Amino acid sequence: MEKIKTFIHHLFIPHEENNFRAKSLHTDFLTVYLVIAFLMMLVFKQGNIRDVLGFATDISVEKLAQLTNEQRQKNNLPSLSMNSALSLAAQKKAENMFQENYWSHYSPDGKTPWDFILGAGYKYEYAGENLAKNFLFSNGVVDAWMNSTAGHRENILKREYTEVGYAIVNGILNGEQTTLVVQEFGKPITSSFTPPAVQASESIIVPVQPKISALNFSFNLNVIFMAFLLLALVLDLYYASKFNVIRIAGKNTAHLLFIIFILIGLFMSTIGTII
Repeated sequence: MEKIKTFIHHLFIPHEENNFRAKSLHTDFLTVYLVIAFLMMLVFKQGNIRDVLGFATDISVEKLAQLTNEQRQKNNLPSLSMNSALSLAAQKKAENMFQENYWSHYSPDGKTPWDFILGAGYKYEYAGENLAKNFLFSNGVVDAWMNSTAGHRENILKREYTEVGYAIVNGILNGEQTTLVVQEFGKPITSSFTPPAVQASESIIVPVQPKISALNFSFNLNVIFMAFLLLALVLDLYYASKFNVIRIAGKNTAHLLFIIFILIGLFMSTIGTII
């Protein structure tokens, strides 16, 4: 127990035996941190690790539907009801994007969103599609759609739509593990209505089933790692001030920059894409 206490003391508290610099902030330790961060990046990029741990999402169909309808209610629009045929169309569209390796409303062989909707047995008067990928949370997906100027917001708030379907699918797209979210909107055709050649709008996002996530796991490790560095830095500054330690070449600025870059990396890892 005494050895552990001594080790922690050397690690965080500046004193004479560690040259008045916490061991965790020594230059050689920062090099080790960089090596560990690089290795973690390589490990979590490997597909087999992700296959074991799953994908990084806290996205669910229920939450997406709830958030979408909340946006409609805020704008005095009726809620959308779930439709199984539209959900099937969304699932088939997501699977096709993985199979054909594309990120677009239109497949390389010319399939349109409406082909998937009609193929699922849904005859529409109006139809639309939103797509998204690489988001961690349902809120992030819907917020991105609502802040978009490319038609996603218009789809969510389109008065003509009465039904919606979702799919959340994990797979490899362009060589990277990806979570796709697909949202298909529709209004079923009435027996007396003859649809025009084109009566649809697009904006992409795909739903996925929530699983234990390698990306979430990596994200949490980064948070712990950053908290460790912040604790070491704060204690170092506190004790240096308390004992009036004078350093000829302080490195606190470098440490702060190091932590800032980690924060930027964490922020970038939560940004997804919509089309």
